[in-house]
Amino acid sequence: MSKRAFLLITAMSAATITCAATFADDTTEILNGQINLDAAINVVAEGETDEAGAATMAAIGSANALTVDVIERHDIASEQTFSGDVDARAATRAGIVHGTAVTTASAMGNAASVINDNGMDAEIDQTAQDGSTVSATAELEIGSYAISSVTSATASANAYDAVSYGGENHHALRQDSGADVSADSYVLAPAGGLGYAATVLGAANGNSAQIQGYYMSPDQVADIDQDNRGSISARARAESGGGAVSETVTASANGNSVWMQNENGYAHIQGTQDNSGTVTADAYAQAGDFDIDLVAVSSEGVGNSAIISNLGADAFMGLDQTNSGNVTTLAGFDGNQGGAAFASATAFGNAATTYVCSECAATAYGNNNQTNSGAITSNVTGRMTTGSTLSGTATAIGNSATYQSVSPYSGN
Repeated sequence: MSKRAFLLITAMSAATITCAATFADDTTEILNGQINLDAAINVVAEGETDEAGAATMAAIGSANALTVDVIERHDIASEQTFSGDVDARAATRAGIVHGTAVTTASAMGNAASVINDNGMDAEIDQTAQDGSTVSATAELEIGSYAISSVTSATASANAYDAVSYGGENHHALRQDSGADVSADSYVLAPAGGLGYAATVLGAANGNSAQIQGYYMSPDQVADIDQDNRGSISARARAESGGGAVSETVTASANGNSVWMQNENGYAHIQGTQDNSGTVTADAYAQAGDFDIDLVAVSSEGVGNSAIISNLGADAFMGLDQTNSGNVTTLAGFDGNQGGAAFASATAFGNAATTYVCSECAATAYGNNNQTNSGAITSNVTGRMTTGSTLSGTATAIGNSATYQSVSPYSGN
């Protein structure tokens, strides 16, 4: 995928790029400062049709947004502060959609997206003040049927996304949030069906960081300081007279989350994650007759989450993770005569995973400390009148740390 394509898929509603003069070391400096206090960001996208070949509605809202897309090596310093409310709502109401119905809502307090070709030093500071709210709601209502559909609601108080195509990349990231964050995604077709494929997603994050590296063996070193105090809630629901041949309903909620994916360069995460906010993920599907269908319902909630996936080089994970917030996950299915239904709910206080795949000697190593004092609860319920398969798995873990090094040829 090209770097322009990566830029397009980031949910940014505004862009601010500030460039200063080139220094003697051929490094260009970008300085960004954004303050949005008592913000009232409201975005609504609604559409209604009796019959259409396709239908697309999108609502994107952000209090502060920074986008940087550069070729030469850069020094980047950004400070973003937000208080108030951000609310994004998207709704599609249709009798029949012969093609695809896409309904997306994205809400962010502070958002920073960086793409570079030759390395960078990035210092990112994001603050969502206590008492603020960030919410996203996506809803699809179908009277008869939609051949395929994607209904997605995503919300983050602070979000950082970086994509590097080479060089040495250093990320000094501080994210602090006291905001309440919610993401709600619904599909309602009580008298209709969901056609060939249906995807329903609700994803909420207090503090989120995604760091990616590709192509020219980039090195990635991230120093993370994430603190979340707000409540985080994600819901995904699908209620229909008939299911879809392939139907997935997913709810994901994280107090703090950092994810790094890299290729052929060193990968390193260190720092601290502290979550004291409640985290709730709730996924539910109801279907009438779904005889040839496969329905998968899943919810995942984590107080603090850290993942490294590195190909071709060493990876290091060194985080202090502390969770004192309650984490609750719920997954449910209710159906009549049908095919296969799978429901899973997974809850973690702290979770850290380091994965390395290499043809030569590469190692996953680290130094993690995990402390959990929150209540971790997972619940799965399933019911059908008749069907081929009904399966449910509920998992609750206070602290989880995983290190794995594998060879692409050995399967180990």
